[in-house]
Parts: sequence; structure tokens; C-alpha cells
Amino acid sequence: MIPPQLTMSSFHLHLAIVIGFCTQMVLADCPRLCECKWKSGKESVSCPNANLSSVPLHLEAGTQVLDLSRNNLVTVKHDEFGKAGLLNLQKVYISQCRLKSLERYAFRKLINLVELDLSHNALTTVPSHTFDSIPELRELKLNNNPIQRIHNDAFVNVPQLIRLELSECRITTVEPRAFYGLETTLEWLKLDYNKLTEVLSSSFTILQNLHGLELAGNPWNCSCPLRPLREWMLRKNVPFGIPPVCQNPKRLHSKPWDKLDLDEFACIPEIFAYESKTRGVEGKNVTMTCRIAGIPEPSVRWLLKNKVIANLSGASYSNGKKLYMVHLQNNSSDLTIFSADLQDAGVYVCAAENKAGRAEASVTLAVIRKPPETAFNNKILIASVITGIALVLASCLIALCIYSVRKKQMLTWRTRECRREDNYEKIEMNHKVAGNSNGGAVQAEIAVVATKKNGEYRVVPVADNEEVEEEEEGNANVEVAAKKVWGDSAIEKRWNSPEHLLDPEDLHIPRRTLQEAR
Repeated sequence: MIPPQLTMSSFHLHLAIVIGFCTQMVLADCPRLCECKWKSGKESVSCPNANLSSVPLHLEAGTQVLDLSRNNLVTVKHDEFGKAGLLNLQKVYISQCRLKSLERYAFRKLINLVELDLSHNALTTVPSHTFDSIPELRELKLNNNPIQRIHNDAFVNVPQLIRLELSECRITTVEPRAFYGLETTLEWLKLDYNKLTEVLSSSFTILQNLHGLELAGNPWNCSCPLRPLREWMLRKNVPFGIPPVCQNPKRLHSKPWDKLDLDEFACIPEIFAYESKTRGVEGKNVTMTCRIAGIPEPSVRWLLKNKVIANLSGASYSNGKKLYMVHLQNNSSDLTIFSADLQDAGVYVCAAENKAGRAEASVTLAVIRKPPETAFNNKILIASVITGIALVLASCLIALCIYSVRKKQMLTWRTRECRREDNYEKIEMNHKVAGNSNGGAVQAEIAVVATKKNGEYRVVPVADNEEVEEEEEGNANVEVAAKKVWGDSAIEKRWNSPEHLLDPEDLHIPRRTLQEAR
């Protein structure tokens, strides 16, 4: 039986032999000026200052880290890493190689590449055209390249990018869409020590997970265009290592951002008068207006003879207190003078002021005398119109009253005529009946009945045949009345007796003809 100590010793010996053999094999394939070794758990090849002008060939295919810094690698051509069989590369360092250009497919087939260092070279633009071959890139260094502008969508093909370094370039402009595609992934962004004076806040505010933003070393103009960015950084509490410092304006020179109030990021107000000269009429209100713009919103004052005009106040004149009204709305300011006087003429100054400074605009007011009143001024004209209308209404009312009175008189006259005719007929009938001595009481009663009946139709014109019918009907009514008093037989006997026979002419009462009634 083999002791355990001997077994372990044999295992270690065999392991040492295998490692030595592998090391010799690796060293055999490693270039003369390169170093090939395991580092941080990865197979690494480091070739600094090896005077290489291209990617070295015959390296181990399993190489994961390749450092080509400080060589003369001016250009990287299409598929140069692929031709060297280095398809497992995860990190590539091409720093300080005087690199000027990268052909589009320089990194093609490097699907595992997560870190790329192109710093301290001669690249004038971000090599966006090469990124579509390395979509898994996590870290990109472009420090110390003469890059002047970051164009829109420069990193749209590396959506997994977490860290981006663009320090110590010559960047003067960051376009609004420069970091599109990195909204949720980018955490660290370095733009320090460039030539930035102003940037649009929208270039950075889209970065939702930013944990660090380095902007120090730029000649910042801390005016109103920079205010939205500073406001966003304060609101999101975006950290930075070294605070940025203002170079302009002069009032903020050499002052760090973290020591400035937000309103210090301001622009001098802009102001102009709609009318530099205006005219008013004595006794009427006059309004002057000026247009104002400024960030932050400036305070506005109106002045006359270097004295501030307070709202709804004014200077005392012999005729009382002068009143003004200052109204600020929609980036404009209005000054209204109530009941202007000749003494109100002069130069009025509209002044706007904020943290950045002050701006002024002047309006010259001329007041003309009130025109003399004429005989037919507006008040007299209005009074005349009202008087005329009153006269017309009065005339109509008088005419209506006259018409009503005349109509009433006509009705009264017609009523009297009817009553007169009725009375006449009654008198004549009573006379006829009373003239007969034998039939006094009966004939009086008959006369009353006849009068009532005939009286109802006296005032109504009728034709001849209608008169005959009415007369017969009247006689019949007389006969009926008599029968009620004496009975049928007595009346018939009395009526038919010669001495008591009534003459029809005696019962006839003359009537007015139709023409007479009219």
C-alpha cells in the first residue's frame, strides 16, 4: 500500500511538470519583445515599446488581453486581429501609438471585446464606424485625442457602454444627440479638461443612471445657457470629483460651481421699447410699453428723472396727486399715466435687472393740449338725440289719447241716439194706447209689450219684408198679452167689435230708413 504522503508528492510533481511544459510552449510562441503570462485570471500578452507597426502574429489563440501601447501602430486595417487568430480578445490597449485611423472592420469578429483603450493618439473624431463590430463593449477610452466635436449618435452602436472617457481632448461642441443609445447604461462620463464653454442640458439629461460626470478644466461661461444643466445636476445630485470652475463672465471668474447660487447662471436682460417716441392728449390716459427678456426673470422698474415710479403713486402737482400703474405680463411691462398733464412730458426709462446685470430702454413722451370744445360736442349731440326721441314719444302718446277720446265720444253719441229713439217710440205708443177710452188698462199693457218688442229692433235697419214680419210679430205679441188679461173669448169679442177695433195705422210707429240710420 502506497503511503498518502507519497501519493500527494507524486501528484504535485506531475502537475509541476505539466505547468512547466505549458509555460515553455507559451514562451516559445511569445514574440521576443513581448511578455506572455497569466494575469488576473486571464491569459495576457503585453508588448509595450516593441516597435510594432501591426498586430503581431503567431500569438496564442486563447489570448484574452493584448497590450500594444507605445508602438508605432498608425493604422489598424480590416480584420487585422482576426487574421492573427485573436478572436477571444476581451481587452485591447492601443494607447500612445500615434494612431490616426481605424478601418471599419478593424475589430470584426471580436465579439467578446468589452474594453478598448485608444487614448493618447491622433484620432480627430470618435471612431463610430468601427463600433458596429463590437456591440458588447463596456468601457471605451478616447482620452488625449485631438477630437473637437462629438457628433450625434456617436455611440449608438455600443448600447452596453458603462464607462466613457473623453478627457483632455479638444472638444468644443457636444451635439444634442451625442449620447443617444446610452440612456440607461452609461454610468461614468469624463469630459474634463476640454474646451467646452457651453453645452445643451438635453445632451446629458437623457442619461438616467449617471453616477459620475467630470466637467472640470473647461473654460465654462457660467451664463443662462448653462443654467439648465446645473439645475439638472443639483436636482439629480450628480456627483463629480473636482468641481467645474467658471472662466466667464468676469463677475464669476475662477468661482467653482458648487459655490454659486443657481440664479448666478444668468444672462443680462434684453429690453427694447415698442415706440421710442409717443404722444398723449391732455386729460386722457397714456400707456407706454417695453419688451423684456432675461434668465432668470429680471425685475423691472420705470424711472422719470432718475426717480423710480411706484405703482399707483406719483409726484404731487398743483392739481392733485398724479397716478401711475405699472403692469408686467407676457415678458412686457406697461406704464399707464392716468389723466396726462402737460407736465408729464419727458423721457421715461424702463430698466430690467437680474444677477447678470442691467439693461435700459427709453421712451420720450410728448403731451399735446386738449382741443377746445365746440358748440355741438358729444354731450350736446347725445342730449339732442334724447330730446328728439322724447318728443316723438310724446307726440305718439298725444295722438293715442286724442284717438281714444274721439272714439269714446262717438260711442257716447251713438248710445244717446239709441236711447232717444227708444224714448220717442215709447211716448208715441203710450199716446196711441191712452187715446182709446174703452181699453185703457189693457191697451196700456199692450202698449208696453209692443214698445219693448218694437224697441229692440228700432236701431237695427231692416229690409221691407223684414219690417212686415216684425210688425205682424208685434201684433201677435199684443194679442197674446191681451188674452192673458181677459181670456181668449173676451179678447176676441172686444177685438172684433166695430167700436173697439184698433186701426192698424194707430199702432204703426214710423221707423227710420237704413239711410237715415246711417
